[in-house]
Amino acid sequence: MDKSKKSALTAALSVPQGQGGEVGQSDKGFEVDTSSFPCLSPNPEEMSGEIAKKLQEFSLDRKSSLAGSAPTSVLPGVTDFELNPYSIRSGREKVPSSLRDSKMTSNFLTEAVIGSLPKALSLSEREHVFSETPLSPTLNLLSSMPKSMVSSRSLEGRKLRRHVLRGAVIVFVTAGYSGKRFVFEKAKELGVRSVIIDGPDSWSKNLVEENIIEKFIPLDMSDADTVFERALQEIRDTKKELGELDGIVSFSEMAMPLVARLAEQLGLPGNPPSAVDDARDKHATRRRMAEENLPTPKNFLIESASQLEEASEHVGYPSVIKPIYGAASIGVVRVDSFEDLKKCYAKVTKELAGAKIIAGALQQGDDQEETDPGNASSWIRTTIMMEEYLDGPEVDVDVVMSEGEAVYGAVTDNWPTVEPYFLETGSNAPSILPLYQQKELMELSVKTVKALGFVNGVFHVEGKYTSRGPRLIEVNCRMGGGPVRTMNQIVWGVDLVEEALLCAAGLPSNPPTASKPLINVAEYSVNAMKSGILKNNDHLAKFSNEKDILYARPLADPGTKVVGAKDGLPTWVCELLVTKPSVDEAIAYVKSIEQEIQSSIIIE
Repeated sequence: MDKSKKSALTAALSVPQGQGGEVGQSDKGFEVDTSSFPCLSPNPEEMSGEIAKKLQEFSLDRKSSLAGSAPTSVLPGVTDFELNPYSIRSGREKVPSSLRDSKMTSNFLTEAVIGSLPKALSLSEREHVFSETPLSPTLNLLSSMPKSMVSSRSLEGRKLRRHVLRGAVIVFVTAGYSGKRFVFEKAKELGVRSVIIDGPDSWSKNLVEENIIEKFIPLDMSDADTVFERALQEIRDTKKELGELDGIVSFSEMAMPLVARLAEQLGLPGNPPSAVDDARDKHATRRRMAEENLPTPKNFLIESASQLEEASEHVGYPSVIKPIYGAASIGVVRVDSFEDLKKCYAKVTKELAGAKIIAGALQQGDDQEETDPGNASSWIRTTIMMEEYLDGPEVDVDVVMSEGEAVYGAVTDNWPTVEPYFLETGSNAPSILPLYQQKELMELSVKTVKALGFVNGVFHVEGKYTSRGPRLIEVNCRMGGGPVRTMNQIVWGVDLVEEALLCAAGLPSNPPTASKPLINVAEYSVNAMKSGILKNNDHLAKFSNEKDILYARPLADPGTKVVGAKDGLPTWVCELLVTKPSVDEAIAYVKSIEQEIQSSIIIE
């Protein structure tokens, strides 16, 4: 093959057999294309001042513009998600348990809706839909322009893509938690005419009055079996009002199966429903990987207690058990022996049997389930996957796909989780892992996304570099949550929101990237050290004017009941994001602040 025709990924990830034992060893004799994967550069080049300025595009003094995990303030009488108790960076959302059942079922998309969705269209059905669908205004404009110019990885190419995107009508299926307000503000800045479909009381309905979105469509979610057809009709009615649609998208995990099927029916750009479904099914993901000869953890599908001994012999210990589908983080438990496995399997299957459908995550069952049975039995599967425990450092790999190829990727280090809950603590960017490890993790992430069948969009891939090499945890088929967008933007100059909107409209994505990190950052999600009532958060005020602290925000209000690790799943009380001249300095700095905060938090 002509080397000049190799993809950016091939060039960036070429590693000789037998190498990869020492830092930098895998790079000898290989050319790295840092335009797609800037974090893989062994020798970052200096950027011109103009390019660096254009990529950053905002002053870090505007700290309020940096999105984290904290919800934005919303008016009384509207509904909003809570932070997922297990994971901020993954971006999964959780319905507030304080809401009445009627508010929950009418305002939040549930797994019951996902379970009632129609099958994907056949190839002939898809071809018929596309043949009957007029070319969108955006794609009409795109077809009149030289593709090489619009697809160019340059500031000029980005300017052209933004020109084509301006005026596009894009439907957002659910708004997610209010901390994602920045998504719609960015869409407005780019000239996108945004339409949100969400529960009648969603916080996002107020964005119409604020002139951030064009239209809000209230959709009662309580009749799960009819949500798809009603959403489809609402979108078709919107076409009569606003003209032809350009795309449909979501930044919320629960909505992705619905988005994929709506896009199919409407003839809009999107990924195959099978890709989304298999990404959400942990065992199906492993099967797809095995079919492509990608490294996968040893695993066993447990469908009944009679298989526990066989699973134990096949996988060994330590290992992790987890529901294969649709249960978020309910039942994700480490087991270290056969006795552990028997005990935890019984507990997890009982929790799943008693689970209640409340929204983006399930409400797990408890010991009262016999008198208050769960309502999820019509769709939830109590099948459990047991797989080998993954040692080693954990990472996030954020990937942008366009027309079937990876056009951007960056590795962020995740810090050790709080076990046995696998609760996140902090992260840093750029990664400080050896370059060969980052390359292998990037290669596995991109190949897995392709193996699942994805062709366009932004993906948040979680993995580990174990003693046996890179291993996948899971693929989230949309942008990550919490600080993920902010960290990619301020470190590498890539706005994942913008790239997701381009992909949703069927436009090429090829973001210009910084050839070296614009800044070095570390973030920390601070956990409660003991259980009780949080009495204060004024300890954060002293950090608001520190130039190297990009934000220090509360995640729990005074008066909130919080939980320490000794008593259960710990509660996050605040979040921090800092910068320093080096990554190591940033890590040390944010950890020192965390210790200072812990000494001043009052919990009684």
